[in-house]
Amino acid sequence: MSTRTALVTGAASGIGKALVEKLDREGWRCFAGYNRQPPDALLETCSDRTQAVQCNVTDGESVKSALEEVGGALAGGALDLLVNNAATTGGAGGGVENVDIDRFKSLFEVNFWGQVRVTQAALPFIRRSEDGRIINVGSASQYLTIPMGCSYPISKAALKRLTQALRVELKPFGVQVTCVEPGGVRTPMIDISEEQRAELWASFPEHLLPQYEAQFKFPGDAIESAFPLWSAEKFADRVYHEVISAKKLKVNYLIGPGVWVLPIIERVVPDSLRERIFERMFRR
Repeated sequence: MSTRTALVTGAASGIGKALVEKLDREGWRCFAGYNRQPPDALLETCSDRTQAVQCNVTDGESVKSALEEVGGALAGGALDLLVNNAATTGGAGGGVENVDIDRFKSLFEVNFWGQVRVTQAALPFIRRSEDGRIINVGSASQYLTIPMGCSYPISKAALKRLTQALRVELKPFGVQVTCVEPGGVRTPMIDISEEQRAELWASFPEHLLPQYEAQFKFPGDAIESAFPLWSAEKFADRVYHEVISAKKLKVNYLIGPGVWVLPIIERVVPDSLRERIFERMFRR
């Protein structure tokens, strides 16, 4: 059996790094996509089957160049798995009343449009596979109502809808697509610095700041206190066994400690009661 191949974006740290390490240990040939930070720590832990590929998902030329590099390395072979993992939470915090729209657009460039760019560029190679697969990394946060932190979950909700469309469009061509929704995973993305906290509060104009400070907790604190955390390595192991190794991919996979209840709340709890639950969670 030939060596299976995978491209994982956002592989320099966190979930992406842990997924590449797991795939490498399982004998896969991996292309570890990164933007600014070369994945030196990742490459030190992996075999020579894993190679780093610079890929800024917000830049069409960078994505094209990255996939040309991948295609050259495949030498006519197939790409069996694409994991669209690159994402950001930064730059668009604050209330909808005052959010910086340009920064909100920049967040979507990474979390949504970046996934579209990479998927389009990778599909010619995925179509060559007898079992081509695409995993879009969403977020359990989309099931929450997060005051002063809605930009990230909104982008991930859009990614889930994109995944559903791709599933139907690509199924006739033998390509399976799913959305993995992490919840409660310890990564650099959730390690909020004091500078980031200050930046969120500083996003409010002077006349609004006291009003919001009096009413709402810092959103990251509320979320972290509500859910236990797994290591990225434990999460990657679960994704490998439950998703990557599955014969047939489900529409989505919600993976993480305690988050299984979130879609149930969304499905069965009345809207007004669900709203009160999240108000209690985030209000002071």
